[in-house]
Amino acid sequence: METYISAVGFKNIKKKIQWDKLIDDIFENPTNQFVKFHDQEHVFIEYYKEYGKRMGIILRGFLDNDGDIEVESCDPYMEAKYIIDVSQVEVEEEDDYFCFAICEEEKTGIEIVFQVQNVVEYLEVENDKNTFVEGIKIVGLSSKGTIILPIEKTESDIEYEKEQKKWREYLLKRIQQGDKEAEEILNIEEEELSKIIEERLKYEDFLSVVESYFIPVEYLDATYSVLGVIKEIEEIENKRTKEKVYWMLVETMGMTIEIVINKKELVGTPLVGMRFMGICFMQGKVLFNTNA
Repeated sequence: METYISAVGFKNIKKKIQWDKLIDDIFENPTNQFVKFHDQEHVFIEYYKEYGKRMGIILRGFLDNDGDIEVESCDPYMEAKYIIDVSQVEVEEEDDYFCFAICEEEKTGIEIVFQVQNVVEYLEVENDKNTFVEGIKIVGLSSKGTIILPIEKTESDIEYEKEQKKWREYLLKRIQQGDKEAEEILNIEEEELSKIIEERLKYEDFLSVVESYFIPVEYLDATYSVLGVIKEIEEIENKRTKEKVYWMLVETMGMTIEIVINKKELVGTPLVGMRFMGICFMQGKVLFNTNA
């Protein structure tokens, strides 16, 4: 996760003494802290320290009976603005208190894997039958990105895309209800679209043919190659380092995701309507609701 810590404004933190000072600051002045019993000699601790609007660092580790702390991880985080509706969420525990969530975005059916940040909250409710998932809030941390031009479209192109989006959402809804005919129709249409794109790529540039993509780099790695249209932008300052980062809402493959990147690691100036292209590590929270 050191690779992506620059995304929340810590681009120049490289030396051990810098890390030690940062860790001390988090332990001494946490914004939020959570504790969970681990065993007779240890409790698991989760310390959040905000260093800018909605962003900061999470420290996780173990506190023993003597008051000594063993740090397990030091992860950057960015709190998402928007909730994503998902049809199902499965959480896999890779290691003690290190979890990935696997889910499907409700309208597009796209699978998303992300690192779970609210680990203690998840562990408290994982076996509670009265608790259900309301949605997820995720942000992609990017360490390298580029701003590129949008694809030129006519009004009829835009209208056709809207109709196709509604049609796809309708088919996916039927598929989720177990409709095999809808699944067959969608597969045929995707095959036809792939052939059209393949033919166009013989004569046209890739970025003028493909408007967006959301491609996993490795399964269960939560790292994605992303291309999409920028819908919203916000510039945020890290209060400790004074570094600036860009938060962006990006539409890709029919869904919107949030991305944050250090201003110094983005090539080009982001504007609404332009496209973002880069590599992102997806992280965030699973939102729970408990019926009393």
